[in-house]
Amino acid sequence: MMFFDLFKLFYQQWHTMTAADLKVQVSNKVITADQFKEITGDDYVAQTTTE
Repeated sequence: MMFFDLFKLFYQQWHTMTAADLKVQVSNKVITADQFKEITGDDYVAQTTTE
């Protein structure tokens, strides 16, 4: 089982991951933005930091 499959299970069925958790995985390049959308149904928008 790949990370994508696990994250999908954790998010959709077990509810042990949040969209914020998944965004971290996209920024760490563990899953893609397209996979994020497939899991959550929402478009991935990269978080920006302001200083």
